[in-house]
Amino acid sequence: MSSSAAASRERLILREVVESYILSGEAVGSKAIAARLKNRLSSASIRNVMSDLCEQGLLEKPHTSAGRVPTDRGYRNYLDQLVRPLRALPLVEPASTVDAVAWNEGTSSEDVLRAAVRLLGTELGAATVALTPRLETAILSKLEFVWLRAGRLLAIAITRGGIVHERLLHVDADIRREDLEALSNYLNSLLPGRTLDDVRAVIEAEQERDRNAHGELERRALDLGRRAFGGAGAGSDDGAVVIDGAARILETKEFAAAPEKAAELLRAIEQRALWLDVLRTALEADDTEVYVGHELGTPALEPCGVVASRYQLGGGAGLIVVVGPKRLDYRRAIPLVGRVAEQLSRVLRAAEGDEELGA
Repeated sequence: MSSSAAASRERLILREVVESYILSGEAVGSKAIAARLKNRLSSASIRNVMSDLCEQGLLEKPHTSAGRVPTDRGYRNYLDQLVRPLRALPLVEPASTVDAVAWNEGTSSEDVLRAAVRLLGTELGAATVALTPRLETAILSKLEFVWLRAGRLLAIAITRGGIVHERLLHVDADIRREDLEALSNYLNSLLPGRTLDDVRAVIEAEQERDRNAHGELERRALDLGRRAFGGAGAGSDDGAVVIDGAARILETKEFAAAPEKAAELLRAIEQRALWLDVLRTALEADDTEVYVGHELGTPALEPCGVVASRYQLGGGAGLIVVVGPKRLDYRRAIPLVGRVAEQLSRVLRAAEGDEELGA
């Protein structure tokens, strides 16, 4: 047999082992693969190939079984050579209902995000997570100040995509409601079409001008704006995490019998900073990204497979993420996550346009 024919056979057997394991969650033997291939290859030939795949570190034998399961390298080989081209295929699936689900539930950005993650979770039987863009990269549309009690002021920033960010400020003196409105109106005059980074630069430039160029109200507004969105808070991440179906993970074989591992995973899923660190390449990628096992770089997520795709909201980039055991249905998840992310961006852009038209 030529080397190319042998390599082709190895790819075939690896694919069949991975996809059989994805379906059953049980270690896979040569007889099962022979049946999947309708006996085009003998069990003996398949055993030899599986042995070679074990030597290459693509398959391994669990202690309690005569069958084989994919290693992280095996999954990566499978994904790179066999599945990732699926991203480019047209998808006629429930992703076409994202528009209807989103608009039926309302056009606020968080409603749309929740509709999208719920759709993905239901279709894939996995946990789903949406990370909103960082405030620094989102275009701001409105700023409000709300008086809470003596010495406490709440600064509320609303992005063009409708995401709300809040920060508590401490002030020395009470501020009347009409003065708060005037302060907000002045700062809002600086916002149109600007990101938080841009607004910070404008506030800094205004404060560096001759102080006589501003009245008392403007000076006070600039000071509050600097404290609300600059100083020690600069560079911080005020984005949100939207989660659906985390409990589905508890129903899988991998986690049902390991409650401590499941609890650790559930805690990790809620940590936005962890996701942004793990999935930083997905935020910069144009395509759907897939991470398996140790590629996730954190013990709590190592039993998992993750499919992530970037979407656009209010001038910034967020992520929509599917989380499951390593034996996630990648053939379905990769194109579906990518398609939903594309439709999510489009629906959110439409919502932004309506908000602007109605302003």
